Amino acid sequence: MARVEQILDIAGKTDASAFLRILITELFPQKTVATCSLRGRSVVVLKMISEIDPHTPIAFCHMPNLYPESVEYRDRLVGELGLRDIREPVEDGGPLPGDRDHCEALWSENPIDHTRAYESVHLNRTLAGFDCWISAVYNHPYPNTPGPPAREEGRLIRIDPLASWTQSQVRQFMSEHGLRYHPLATSHCPVPTREEPRLVPHYHY
Repeated sequence: MARVEQILDIAGKTDASAFLRILITELFPQKTVATCSLRGRSVVVLKMISEIDPHTPIAFCHMPNLYPESVEYRDRLVGELGLRDIREPVEDGGPLPGDRDHCEALWSENPIDHTRAYESVHLNRTLAGFDCWISAVYNHPYPNTPGPPAREEGRLIRIDPLASWTQSQVRQFMSEHGLRYHPLATSHCPVPTREEPRLVPHYHY
């Protein structure tokens, strides 16, 4: 199996799409899985994957209360991109023997005081059987200092294909490829009260 040093060398010599193509079709054929949300960066990665191999397994990560707008947007996106293997994260039982815990972080809102915090979606069973994990949930701000595009995480190689991308690059890609943002991405939700709680938080989709 390819080691992280080799993968980092490839990432440094290719653009994001070519990097993903090498991972999916050459280094880890049939052994690559992607986790995504419905954020702009996730949509960029999904578009790239759809053009490489639309049968690549995609696990959409979300909190239990997925909003109707999100369901509609996800279904439309999957149809437009022609993605063929869409999965829900399976019930998790903790790290597999000899491995470490693998998870994605998502925003969760307290319905009483409307504070928000990260919660973890554990993915150990979801990622079982794969060697390469394209981690593209992106429920965090754009970093000031990009992290590495690949790293070892237990038995897996974890990939961040857009580690060095800026928000303007994402917007340009979305525009050039006619990709639509989630309808809540640019909405302005009213300030919630106890009597009228925010039903569709703009960051929680």
